[in-house]
Amino acid sequence: METEDDNSFKYLFVALDASIKGWKKCKPIIVVDGTFLKSTYGGTLLSACTQDANGHIFPLAFSVVDSENNNSWQWFFTKVRETYGIREEQCLISDRHESISKAACQVFPEITHCYCVYHLLSNLKATFKKNASKLDKPFFAAARAYTERKFEYHMSELDSLDIRVRPYLQQVGYHKWSRYHCKNNRYSTMTSNIAESLNAANLAARELPITTLMESLRALVQQWTYTNRKKAHKTTTFLTPTAEKKLVDNFVESLTENVKPINETMFEVIELTRSWVINLKEKTCSCNRFQLDELPCAHALAVIKEMNLNVYNYCSGYYTTRTWLETYIGSTYSVDL
Repeated sequence: METEDDNSFKYLFVALDASIKGWKKCKPIIVVDGTFLKSTYGGTLLSACTQDANGHIFPLAFSVVDSENNNSWQWFFTKVRETYGIREEQCLISDRHESISKAACQVFPEITHCYCVYHLLSNLKATFKKNASKLDKPFFAAARAYTERKFEYHMSELDSLDIRVRPYLQQVGYHKWSRYHCKNNRYSTMTSNIAESLNAANLAARELPITTLMESLRALVQQWTYTNRKKAHKTTTFLTPTAEKKLVDNFVESLTENVKPINETMFEVIELTRSWVINLKEKTCSCNRFQLDELPCAHALAVIKEMNLNVYNYCSGYYTTRTWLETYIGSTYSVDL
């Protein structure tokens, strides 16, 4: 806790030991957001969270500050950095709040700061009202595109709707919102929805005094830890249910594809209109899904099936049930108030 010169309350930061231990097992992506408090003294709750191996929200830290301003976000990010450090290929995802951008540059200059695509789309619609209702589909498709070819195809669709959209998005920076252009891998985390969902779960608690609010947040983390640990214990598949489903969907897609060997580690998968090159040793495919999702794409699965290999050897450890369980190795204890 930080106080003013007259010993009055200024800022509060909380990160539970269970969250600190579990972060090491999650993908290196932190999503942040702020929401106002509705108690007598007002204020703002800042939060940071990520996702576990099954895609569930994993809270990392909470902070009570006066408002979303440069100083409060810088203080919050400084505490997050002191607590969690920096990991390789780390990404920070948020809305386009100016104070977040400034604080991220100052405190996290070495990590990639990306924008929530939903917030960016809202900015687009507010700025360019011509054909605003038609921007959703091509914009989201461009943001989620795995290849430059697909990205440019959907950008050309945006050009046909409003020629001013592309220059605007170029000024924002493609690397800030496009999965293909992102400097680090943001996986499938294209929005700040998990942080907003965390805020929604705390809706009633935001009316409480700060001490009771923190106890409510601790109890929420304790409940989620117990629930998800129990689910992980009961899961018998090698990958988590969410990852297994995605792998099965990719496998179904792979059934009609033809494999042509290039050498021992490289293969060509031929489709009706194009072909893809897969390198099993490097775990890459020219479709970019293999390396960006860190799960075998349909083309890689066609090769793996042809070679009678173990598909799980080509899946990232971030998706395994063991990792899911290890994320919840820490316990959340009650606090005497």
